[in-house]
Amino acid sequence: MREREPESAAAVSISGPVLALDTTGTLGSVALGLAGPDGAVTADVVETFEPSNLHSRSLLPAIRRVMAQARLEVGDLALVVATRGPGSFTGLRIGLATAQGFALAAGIRAAGASSLDAAALADAAASGSELRRLVVVDALRGELFAALYDGAGPGALVRGPCRLRPEDAARRAAEHGAARICGPAVLRYRDAIGGGRPDVEIVEDRRPLAPAALRAGLQAARRGETTLEPLYLREPDVHRSSVTL
Repeated sequence: MREREPESAAAVSISGPVLALDTTGTLGSVALGLAGPDGAVTADVVETFEPSNLHSRSLLPAIRRVMAQARLEVGDLALVVATRGPGSFTGLRIGLATAQGFALAAGIRAAGASSLDAAALADAAASGSELRRLVVVDALRGELFAALYDGAGPGALVRGPCRLRPEDAARRAAEHGAARICGPAVLRYRDAIGGGRPDVEIVEDRRPLAPAALRAGLQAARRGETTLEPLYLREPDVHRSSVTL
């Protein structure tokens, strides 16, 4: 188990168009929103694409489509955000490299957002609930990447992220008081995750994460946190150890 460590950085004022990219899972997405000086985001334009092995061919056309709908050029952006994992190794590197390239070419800010944070925020927005939730993404090799959240937002993470076996997810969620399990991995591992526990709701969804990543990345950038370092959460096989929630 890992606890999120607080970061100290100077607050930054950001307003204007924000572009967000998510390439960490099997449903890629791009979102464009307008950040106001009051912290609100309006007018999301969203494009999705699939599957993950086509991210390199699908991402730039999706970006062009959302930019064309908004009649914007890259230089008009105030910020570009990319999910930085955990998730598909190849996919997240494509998204991060694209965000970095846009930022350098246009001289704009860039920020990263955890795909787990984005999935928690997306579920909270859809459910209208501040329930405690276990969020899971596919770690491949028969494992999940998981994290426990109270509600959503920068202070919502209470445990994780870590690796978890699908068959242990419902039991761990119940032990930590989570009322639901959600996230991109549920669709693939629904039967294994269920675990026969009626006290834990298993939420199957296939939501684009870019709109939630936009909000999470914007919050991070306003706090002065602008890292685009990938979150892999997996050690080389020769050094692997058991990590559980």
